[in-house]
Amino acid sequence: MTDNDVARPAAAGARPEPRTAIQAIDRTVALLDVVAGAGSHGIALRDLAEQVGLPASTARTLLASLVAHGLVAQHVSSRHYLLGSRFFELNRRFVLQTDLSAAAAPVLRRLWERTQETVHLAVFHGYRRVDIAVIVSPQLLTIDPTTARFVDASATPPYRTAAGKVLFAGLSRPERLTMLRSAPWRDDTPPDEGDLMDAMDDVARRGFATNLEEEAPGVCGVAAPVRDHTGRTIAAICVGYPSVRHTDAHAASLRDDVVDAAAELSLMLGADPGEASA
Repeated sequence: MTDNDVARPAAAGARPEPRTAIQAIDRTVALLDVVAGAGSHGIALRDLAEQVGLPASTARTLLASLVAHGLVAQHVSSRHYLLGSRFFELNRRFVLQTDLSAAAAPVLRRLWERTQETVHLAVFHGYRRVDIAVIVSPQLLTIDPTTARFVDASATPPYRTAAGKVLFAGLSRPERLTMLRSAPWRDDTPPDEGDLMDAMDDVARRGFATNLEEEAPGVCGVAAPVRDHTGRTIAAICVGYPSVRHTDAHAASLRDDVVDAAAELSLMLGADPGEASA
């Protein structure tokens, strides 16, 4: 037995882990905790084994299985261990299962405090754009989608609202066309399909969309996409405001704030930093 095969006591100050009847799981969880706390540079096998209190050979065997399952990755040059990409998918599912609106709440609150306008988080539910979280502006004159009755949400085409444009643009062209041709939307002036597809491609490239009284008189808005670790658009963060407050400067300021908030939430959901801010 070599030096590396001798179990060492866990590093001083390490958080004690609960012990169960299945030792392999206890050790695996302990390894994952240390890898997760190591940061973007990862951690070497020797340091990892020492912190957990395992022989290096045992740690290496467990880590090999974690790497195979995508829960841990190993840097090509340094050979340090980092969290694997599968954690992002698990995190995305966890967030969706435990309520996306709850996960987004701190981000939405900060956006509301900065802008003092109505903030909402929207998703697609079938053919409809649905607001799953709303914080109404504290100002006297405001937009309140929770009480507005000027539109039938099920019949409003998504390309008439800022959040709807972002969600619609997040679909592939075939998905958009299928939805466009089968959804029970009402539009007195339907756009040309080709022009609409091009406009949605532009929204996807810019990373935001605006609405200047397109859905209803007096209502303006700006929205940006929330993406998961695959780069897929899963929601839209939007700020709505009365048209009487619309100026180029105010619109630009709101746009920047919304894009930043959407990028922050995207990072929380495991999006690549480049995708999150795209």
